[in-house]
Amino acid sequence: MSTIADPNARLMKILQATPEQSAAIDRILAGETSPAPQAPSGPLLMNMSQAAKFLGVSRGTLWRITTAGRLRRIEVLAGSYRIARADAEAFALQGARP
Repeated sequence: MSTIADPNARLMKILQATPEQSAAIDRILAGETSPAPQAPSGPLLMNMSQAAKFLGVSRGTLWRITTAGRLRRIEVLAGSYRIARADAEAFALQGARP
């Protein structure tokens, strides 16, 4: 990220901001530090390999997590499982709690 040293140039950039950029500026000025919620990108369901990669664990570790009931898996066909992206994101945000 670059910074603009000239205050006039900075003001012009702010005045020319897109509506999304203006909304982000408003959030920052209001003291909100978290980014605006964004629509999820990618598939709503991930296979076990994709979910393991998303969480940064091995498939075996992911299987143990789901078997322990800490993350819900969805059986789409007999023996074929998927993990909901929203569930994987929630699991990643909550951390590894017992």
